[in-house]
Amino acid sequence: MAVGAVAFGAASLSLPDERDDEAAVQTIRAAVDAGVRLIDTALAYTTVQDESHSEALVRKALQGSALREEVLVATKGGHFRAGPASFPFDGRPETLHRHCEISLRTLGVERIDLYHLHHPDPQVPFAESVGALRELRDAGKIARVGISNVDVDQLEAARAIVDIASVQNHFSLYDDTDRPVLDRCTALGIAYLAYSPLKGSKKDVLAGVATEIGRRHGVSAAQVVLRWNLRQSDRLICIVGATRQRTILDSLRAPQLALTDDEAAELTAGARMSRSDP
Repeated sequence: MAVGAVAFGAASLSLPDERDDEAAVQTIRAAVDAGVRLIDTALAYTTVQDESHSEALVRKALQGSALREEVLVATKGGHFRAGPASFPFDGRPETLHRHCEISLRTLGVERIDLYHLHHPDPQVPFAESVGALRELRDAGKIARVGISNVDVDQLEAARAIVDIASVQNHFSLYDDTDRPVLDRCTALGIAYLAYSPLKGSKKDVLAGVATEIGRRHGVSAAQVVLRWNLRQSDRLICIVGATRQRTILDSLRAPQLALTDDEAAELTAGARMSRSDP
C-alpha cells in the first residue's frame, strides 16, 4: 500500500488525563481527508479505565469513511497500561494472541493491516514473541508483521522467523542514534516508521536553526525538521502525533518543502551543537 511520508500517531489522543474524544475523532477524520493513509495506534495507548481507548477512537473516526479501504491501520501488542504510570511489557505468545484479539474486536476488523510487537520483553525469548506474530499472520488475523524498539541484531533475528514489513523506532534530527537500524531497513526495503520525529528538536534546533530556515520558506519549524527526517531515507515515514487538526495539516505539507542541501547541513550542524550542549 502507498501510505505517504507522514503518518498520524494516535497516542496523544488517549494517554493524557484531559481528553476531548469528539475533537480527537474529528482530528483523525481531517487527517484522512487531507491525505493521511497510515494511522498508528496501540493497545497501550489507552486511559486507565478503558481497555483500548485509542483503537476505539480510530474505529469511530474511520466508520463510514469512503476512504477507509485506502487507510492502513497499524497497531501494537505486548505492551499495555496497568495504571496511571504503569506500562508493563508482556511478550509471551499467549499474551500477544490475546492482545491481538482485543485489537481485532476494538478496531472492528477481521484482519489487522499491520501489527507490531511493541517492545521486546526482556523476560521472554525474542524469537518466541516474533514466532507468535508469525502464527497470527498465518492464521489470517494480521496482514503484515512489524517490530518496534529493536536493534539491528533483533531485526535480523526477526527476519529469520517471518517477513518483516516495518520497524517502528525513534529517530529525529535531535536524536539520530538509531541510524544503523534505519540504514539496514533502507538496504532491505523495509519501511522505517520514525516515532516522535520532533522529539528533542525544541531545545535549540527547533527554536533556532529550523525556525530561521522556516522563515526563509514561509513555513513552520516543525515542517523543516520533518523534511530533514524524510531526506535521510526513502523508506522513512514520520509518525506525527497531533491533538489539533491544524497541527497534522501543517505536518502533511512537509514532504513538499524544497529543503536545500545547505539547509539540511545547517540543521545537522545545529543538532550536533545541541546534543553536545550540557
